[in-house]
Amino acid sequence: MPTQTKPTRTRLPPEARRSQLLDAARTLIVERGMQAFTMEALARAAEVSNPLVYKYFASRADLLGELVDREYRRYRDQMRVDLERADNFEDIVRVFVAANFDHHARGNILPVLLSQPELAATIHEQEKRGNRQVAKFLVGGMADTYRLTRSEAEYLVSVASGTSIGAANFGRGVASRRAETIESTLRFIFAGIKNYVDSD
Repeated sequence: MPTQTKPTRTRLPPEARRSQLLDAARTLIVERGMQAFTMEALARAAEVSNPLVYKYFASRADLLGELVDREYRRYRDQMRVDLERADNFEDIVRVFVAANFDHHARGNILPVLLSQPELAATIHEQEKRGNRQVAKFLVGGMADTYRLTRSEAEYLVSVASGTSIGAANFGRGVASRRAETIESTLRFIFAGIKNYVDSD
């Protein structure tokens, strides 16, 4: 009877191994939650030894800090790509509404990570800066498109943003109807803008 040999593990370059461990951590947290996430659980999930995990990340906090930074950058980068494809202000609003839906969707790890105050603090300044840039961009687009004052545009952007976030939270329960719910949200937002502009 032939003897069974253990499959040999592939040695990954350091950056690839780091990325693989972050991917495994992401999957583990999505599937089992933050409470179940330990460095030992990660080693088992990634099928590596405990010392190997600690070779790349000194602690759980270091790993989670890098994970939240990576996921936030991916979120912002994807939004930037989508915005570059936008042809008009309506397309821009669509990008932000869809991004809200994606951000709040089941299985998205970023809200889970950001619910931890110590992790949210690691990207607080980036997030504040990003939010200011987004607000300025949307307010400028709203004012130009509808010939509004800055104050009027700020008000409408704030209302539209609240509507989008509320709809995205609602959309978690009807994930199978994502596209339909996004379209309904956009109709609601643009009808509100039209009503406001026409009432002047």
